[in-house]
Amino acid sequence: MLDVKYNIKGLISSIYECQKKIIINRRFIRELEEEGGDSRQLLKENLELERKISEYQKELRKKYQFSY
Repeated sequence: MLDVKYNIKGLISSIYECQKKIIINRRFIRELEEEGGDSRQLLKENLELERKISEYQKELRKKYQFSY
């Protein structure tokens, strides 16, 4: 049971980290667009981070379902 709780906390932490990176990237994207810079790489990174969040959420639901 402790192992499941540890894994759940780890997944939640991973989701938060991805969300923080997305927020930071959005700020950089906004600045780049104002300056006329290329923001494609950051947009790709955000898509990848959103995909990771989705995977973490699926895994979290699966583990949470079996922890009770």
